[in-house]
Amino acid sequence: MARWTIKRSRKRKTAGRIWLGLPNDLTLMIFSRLSTVDILASVQRVCRQWWSICMDPLMWRTINMCDLGIRNSVDYKLEKMCRHAIDRSCGQLEDISIEYFGTDDLLRYIIDSGCYKLRRLRLVQCFYEISDEGLCEMTEKLSLLEELDIILCPYVSSIALEVIGRSCPLLKSFKFNNDGGNKEAFAIAQNMSNLRHLQLVDNYFDNSGLSAILDGCPHLESLDLRMCLKVELGGIKRF
Repeated sequence: MARWTIKRSRKRKTAGRIWLGLPNDLTLMIFSRLSTVDILASVQRVCRQWWSICMDPLMWRTINMCDLGIRNSVDYKLEKMCRHAIDRSCGQLEDISIEYFGTDDLLRYIIDSGCYKLRRLRLVQCFYEISDEGLCEMTEKLSLLEELDIILCPYVSSIALEVIGRSCPLLKSFKFNNDGGNKEAFAIAQNMSNLRHLQLVDNYFDNSGLSAILDGCPHLESLDLRMCLKVELGGIKRF
């Protein structure tokens, strides 16, 4: 039993030395596949070397705080952790995903931190904490934005979509799964002509809204209309 314990201990030490012996750029690449919560709550605490790597702004070009589950969103102070990650990016942030805890104040904090290089923004199930006002204020300064997801944020309406379309000319992919109607469809059609990919799951616009989108977004390569029950595809001759 003692010999087995010693061998097991040696294997652990050898494995630890292998991890610590990796080049920093390779370790950085491995860490980038982990969630932001895992890095802040666990990884950076392992050793001084990993702490140093986790302080590199390149580590925080992507901040992923989705798919954590409601329980974890309660257990962790997610907004505080997110702000900390934003600070570490030193304005290099390009991709951020936020679920459950997004607020207008957090969106404002991203911009106030100089994160104007943002190319991808995901807002998922932020419910009643993100509004047209907060999203408009943010996207007016995001001219490089290429991908935007707004999912179950019911206080976001056509008002914000118009501003997004005017402020983000490079926008190519847009997901708006948000119970939108014809106003939202017309806002997309009139202001987002460069879209390549559009997802509109569970919205309630009708064929007039769909026709406007098809006319106003001529570069579309994919269009997801699942659960859009008021759309009758048989009446759209283009299909």
